[in-house]
Amino acid sequence: MVESVHGIVRRIEKIERELEELKLELLKLQIEREEPEVIADELYEELVKKAEHLKKHQDEGLTAEEAIKELTE
Repeated sequence: MVESVHGIVRRIEKIERELEELKLELLKLQIEREEPEVIADELYEELVKKAEHLKKHQDEGLTAEEAIKELTE
């Protein structure tokens, strides 16, 4: 009985991982289909500076998984 419960739990975990992978694939497809947004040079420079700052201070930023979670909620 315990062995079958563990097997079911493993199957559920596998399905959850596959669903997360499918979510990421859908996000990638959605991004690829959208037209690029044109932004002002000033805003671009500001974003570059923020990105460089976050490279040096990674503890202030989000992980990729955290960012995706924030975007999908």
